[in-house]
Amino acid sequence: CRAYGDVDGFELACNKRQRLQNQLALIEEKISERGTIGEFEPGSTPSEIEKRRKRSAVVVGDQAQLPLMSQGKVGFPNVLLRSALFGIWSRDKAGQALLREPIACENGYSILYTGHRLWQKDFLLMAAVLRLAADDLSKAVLISIRQLLKTLGQDDGATNYESLLASLARLHGASIAIQHEQNEVSFDGRLLSYKLFTSDQVRMVELAVDIKWAQLFWIARWTALHFDKLAGLGKKELAIWLAGYLATHDGKRAVTLDRLLQASGVTTERRFFRRGVRAALAECVERGLLLVGELTDEDELIFQPPRMSR
Repeated sequence: CRAYGDVDGFELACNKRQRLQNQLALIEEKISERGTIGEFEPGSTPSEIEKRRKRSAVVVGDQAQLPLMSQGKVGFPNVLLRSALFGIWSRDKAGQALLREPIACENGYSILYTGHRLWQKDFLLMAAVLRLAADDLSKAVLISIRQLLKTLGQDDGATNYESLLASLARLHGASIAIQHEQNEVSFDGRLLSYKLFTSDQVRMVELAVDIKWAQLFWIARWTALHFDKLAGLGKKELAIWLAGYLATHDGKRAVTLDRLLQASGVTTERRFFRRGVRAALAECVERGLLLVGELTDEDELIFQPPRMSR
């Protein structure tokens, strides 16, 4: 344009080039922020902190806060959702105690686990506690047993009470060490601490999570889950695990059955796992956790997650 004296065309081309350069700079900035949390000095403006909490956990002085969630949603780290840390209950493994046991996971991460095996009921409880503690991880959460059971979609019966206490004990006794091959993230500590007491004849529990949980909620390293729909699956543990795993993917590429089998840590025969995955997909679609979920004859899972707002 400049060579031919087209002044207007030259100006338009320059403006277009500048817009593209700005877009490229923004993309590079976003990429450079991946795997980071927001760190702020005390006295920082609330609006600035809130803006960052939509993308990651933040640390303000000594206070750590998890990402902001809309009602009914809960955030959970991708490294745990794409692993077999919270397993699918089986009679032969129930009650097993592990010592620095390697846990199946993906994307260059390694997990070493110590404690009794955890199940999907423990995952739902941990997710509920993280939601309760999200605004200040260093502050203990006080809640009645009845209200905690209600949060999990359960009634205040004796069986549910005993199951909740068992789950609290497993999480309290559990510790994990997470490391990335590039040292991108690390976590080494207890998952949950709790104390039971009675106040005015009401059974209460004090819950506290390790402040290091914030390190797992870095940009592009966590996923917003529809907690109420997950809890509504009840004892359908494969469906709960599958919904969490698939929520960390955009659905643009199929996932193979072998990949699911390895990531889930299930040791059942492949044909039985295939049958279970088909049933779990149907449950996820029915509950609105997936818009589409189908396992092809070539054992490839084609799926479409719902559009999730945080």
